Amino acid sequence: MEDLFGGIIRENTSVLAAFSGGPDSVYLLYLLKEYKKHCPFDLKAAHLHHGLRETADRDMAFAMDICNRWDVPLITERADVLAYARENKLGTEEAGRELRYDFFRRNKAPGGRIALAHHLDDQVETMLLRLIRGTGLKGMEGMKVLEGDLFRPLLAMTKEEILSALAEKNIPYVVDETNLEPTYTRNRVRLSIVPEAETINPAFRRAMASFRTMAKEDESYLAREAEKIYEALATEESGVVTLASDVFRAPDALRRRAFRLAVERVKGHVKNMGYDHIAAIDELEQAQTGKGLDLPGLRVEKTYGGIAFFVPEEEGPSEGEVALKEGRAEFMGHRFYLGEGDDFIYVKDPSAVRIRTRRPGDVIRLKVGRKKVKDVFIDAKIDRRRRDRWPIVTEAGEVVWVVGLRKAERQEEKSWQKLAWIPLNEM
Repeated sequence: MEDLFGGIIRENTSVLAAFSGGPDSVYLLYLLKEYKKHCPFDLKAAHLHHGLRETADRDMAFAMDICNRWDVPLITERADVLAYARENKLGTEEAGRELRYDFFRRNKAPGGRIALAHHLDDQVETMLLRLIRGTGLKGMEGMKVLEGDLFRPLLAMTKEEILSALAEKNIPYVVDETNLEPTYTRNRVRLSIVPEAETINPAFRRAMASFRTMAKEDESYLAREAEKIYEALATEESGVVTLASDVFRAPDALRRRAFRLAVERVKGHVKNMGYDHIAAIDELEQAQTGKGLDLPGLRVEKTYGGIAFFVPEEEGPSEGEVALKEGRAEFMGHRFYLGEGDDFIYVKDPSAVRIRTRRPGDVIRLKVGRKKVKDVFIDAKIDRRRRDRWPIVTEAGEVVWVVGLRKAERQEEKSWQKLAWIPLNEM
């Protein structure tokens, strides 16, 4: 059993075994309690009474009996899966899964493992389900032996091997009769698709296991190469990721992985982001600056020299404008003060100074004529999203400084004071 648990379960490791009473969980618990004889560790079992079928009481009683005979502490809890599904607008399968994992995580020891009895047949079903739903190579990696606090030591074993081992050792178990009903999607895959595939290739399960290994190897390589592209072309600031336009020169497989990395950096995940969403970002290569694409919970926008990924801000009250108070002011992450500084402008009347963002019709006086503030931004290649948060200094209602970009032409006098600027945040 060292090949199953060695290196993961050590002395004083805490393991909570998910225990339904079915053959898979019974065999896993048996192996764990046998391994405990050679490597002392904290072992408990957890059984959730889901209330979905009449035999649920029988399953709980069986679980309690086995754990009592094997001297394994058992934690039990009752849940109303159907009610939870209705309240959260979930399918029964999804609701049951959420409740199970919540139950396990509430009862495992801090830093401990949750042992799950998923086996090779489950792995094949998971891969087929993901393939049917439209996954890529990463999805075909399937379940992992070790994934966070989840531990699946039986992933290399078939269901047939597990049943054979139980029969050899005369170990009892209960059968969930709903596993034989084509009601749930996974059951339909198990009862229909897998047997049909095995008529073509009797070694279908092992073939899928080999395919998983190849998919994992290929995905690992492509992910590393995409990471290199991302690191070379991405800038991250204030919740916005910008990829330089050179990303469009990368091969399709790497470019789209770089897009997914950008999405993940901004949102923290790539849920609800399918292949079509990611592929659609390619449309922005030829788009005009400022044009964008709305994806689930995300905005991707063409900028000068690249594309920006960000979560759209909800409409809210404007920050308005601020005046100097005791010769100082802070506005949208920028500090202004009367005095010496690396970047400054001369002002005649500090009490008439206001700091705000752009407004329609804003112009700034030049040596000859005036220039629209909008055109100042365009000349500096400042994308539209950033313009809305760019500080502008006015004096007596006149724009005198598009901060960091352009100062108004004025007849300054010695009595005028310096208004200095320090950017506390990147613009």
